[in-house]
Amino acid sequence: MQITTKEEHIDFLNGILSQAKILVAEGHTAVATLVMSQLIEIMGSYFDAKPMRSREQSANRFNTAIYKLFPIKYSKANKKSFLYYQLRTSIVHTLTPTCSVALKNGTSDQHLVEKDDITEIYVGNLLSDTEKAVGILIRLINEDKVKLKKLAAGEID
Repeated sequence: MQITTKEEHIDFLNGILSQAKILVAEGHTAVATLVMSQLIEIMGSYFDAKPMRSREQSANRFNTAIYKLFPIKYSKANKKSFLYYQLRTSIVHTLTPTCSVALKNGTSDQHLVEKDDITEIYVGNLLSDTEKAVGILIRLINEDKVKLKKLAAGEID
């Protein structure tokens, strides 16, 4: 199946977001964070001219999405690609954060606050902010402000 139309891209993004919501609701903190981290990278791919599956683009795409779609506190926390390395790289490769991050369930005004050299990331806040970022990207898709890319996608049942 080819994902090419606005509607297909929107369904694709919302489908991944739905999986993250289910994982958060079921308390699967690390896996939910993994899915959201990958979704952040995917969202960043809508801002470059390269094919969706281009190699060696994960950091650029993740960081682009953080800077263009997320609240400013994410940009501040992402100095030297901190969030990319903590969320996308570490979680994807080991399903665990490094010692510099504490992944926590729920929501808190302490989200992305550093205490004793450990940044607290509340998965509920991350989900809410990711959902808002998806909404912003969908608006940009509908307004033709990002270029849609072809994506060959196999069926997932």
